[in-house]
Amino acid sequence: MMIHSSELFARFNDPLQPPRYTNALTDCDFGDGYLMKTVIEQNILKVLTEIKNKPNWTKKIKNSQTREKWSKEFESRFENKVINYAIDEALYYSGKFTGSLVPGAVDCTYIGNNCVSEELRNELKMNVAKLEDVPKHKKDWHPRSNKQVLDLVHPSIYPIVFGRTRGLTADMSATRVPKWDSVIGKGQVKHIHIHQTEIDVDPDARDETRYRSEKFQWIPTEFDVGADGKVKILSYINNLHPKIHENMYRTLEKIFEKFVPLFNNVLTDSCTQNCKNDKLRIKDKSYIVEEYVDYVNRVKKEGTARMNRGYFGEESDIDEYGYYYETYKDQKIVYAPQNYKFSPDSIPKNIISVDLKGSRLQVIVKLSNVILTPENPKYKEGEWHVEGIQNEEIVATGIYYYDQENITDSYFALRQSVCEPEYEEGDHKGVETIYGFENGDPLYQNLGKIKIVKNQMISFPNIYQHQVQDFELRDKTKPGYRKMLSFFLVNPKKRIYSTAHIPPQQLSWFEIELMKNKNKLSELPGLITDEISKTLDWPISLKEAKKQREELLKERKFYVNKQNEDIFERELDLGE
Repeated sequence: MMIHSSELFARFNDPLQPPRYTNALTDCDFGDGYLMKTVIEQNILKVLTEIKNKPNWTKKIKNSQTREKWSKEFESRFENKVINYAIDEALYYSGKFTGSLVPGAVDCTYIGNNCVSEELRNELKMNVAKLEDVPKHKKDWHPRSNKQVLDLVHPSIYPIVFGRTRGLTADMSATRVPKWDSVIGKGQVKHIHIHQTEIDVDPDARDETRYRSEKFQWIPTEFDVGADGKVKILSYINNLHPKIHENMYRTLEKIFEKFVPLFNNVLTDSCTQNCKNDKLRIKDKSYIVEEYVDYVNRVKKEGTARMNRGYFGEESDIDEYGYYYETYKDQKIVYAPQNYKFSPDSIPKNIISVDLKGSRLQVIVKLSNVILTPENPKYKEGEWHVEGIQNEEIVATGIYYYDQENITDSYFALRQSVCEPEYEEGDHKGVETIYGFENGDPLYQNLGKIKIVKNQMISFPNIYQHQVQDFELRDKTKPGYRKMLSFFLVNPKKRIYSTAHIPPQQLSWFEIELMKNKNKLSELPGLITDEISKTLDWPISLKEAKKQREELLKERKFYVNKQNEDIFERELDLGE
């Protein structure tokens, strides 16, 4: 039998201890996962997903006529008890979340609707326009994206390359952040170690390495969240020049400030102490399985054994009682619970609450656009994946969909790995009836999907895999687009190499500083300075950086496949 997550988590539920954060890669043994949700709960989640994807659902659901209307929408697909449970739960949460921050359509996710003012959104768009304003031949289309995904700021270019990247210090605390332009071109390779010493106040944290790269690491930025919630970016953002895009830095500070409450809720719900398996709505123990003796009596009464004498073939020597034994697993009755309904008392209380105010955080920043044209009108769904690998220690993601035009509705789907349930060997019927799983099915459960709308913030924990589902041009004669800003939050209890440790690696940044130098070098002709740049071993040219990116993406593809093989898509084996 596999180890249940409840057993794994039980060691870390001391409310006096600081929160312990996790993700799908760093806290799972082979075969581990969360407890399976029952078929009834899966149906409840489907109804909740549809409710929570309705605009202004927290307000509309308080109207009894609206609740009645929604119930009728669901009644052809779901039992009334399932519908009532979902509506009552959504109504309960609508009373707890009365502002623009609301629970997302999937557990542990949160949505910010119009949290960013129109003024701030336009400020972001104006700053992004500066990044977009480059010659056509210099646009950085993401590799293998069919020229649909335009990278404006992406962590996969100019990452840490172990054995190549230079560091300023081996000290991981980095309490002092040097000015980026005073250290460009400096550093030593010896300061950057593949298995760096992290600061981790959790003595029980696992030292897993199976998804840790020995080649690359994305580089986060140091963010300071003040006691008042105000955000200050302390070190440079990789691939976003601090002087050329100085205004963007101030804009990103203000937007990240809006994400802090979302991250607080996501981390509270998903930290180890709170993310316990007793959060299941419908327990598998509420199903009643027909006992063997009762099964035999029922079959005798029905005369089923005599009716099915040929069940095992004419040559079989199995007698009547052998028949009972052989058919019990497949023909027993599994009774689903009948008297279930939502109650606020059934919601486990969180042991601890997370507040990131007054914290020094490490955050990876990404800006990208999806561009569709009449010649290239459809975006195909992405692959299921977890953000980053173990090197980055990402525990939560925040995405701001700040602009979109002329595209169809699309969704952001999430799924969760699950462990094998407790069952008798060969009990195919029981597992299928209670959980909806058949022998050989991959061990994951789809949790739902979040509808993506303009000016919406989405935050989710990295305990899930996610997938951006397909969308296309609404009007096929015109171009369309979607624009996104992403923040990947590094485990607040750990520290990894950041831009406080790594001087800028971009040769183009170095050349700008070189030409600003008020010595005779700045008076040299451009061709001569170009030749000087070509002879430098450090910083790194764009050509070399793009080659490194290809290698990084190839390696990450390997890790995604390995994650699926080990965790999300391993097969359920019920035996004979």
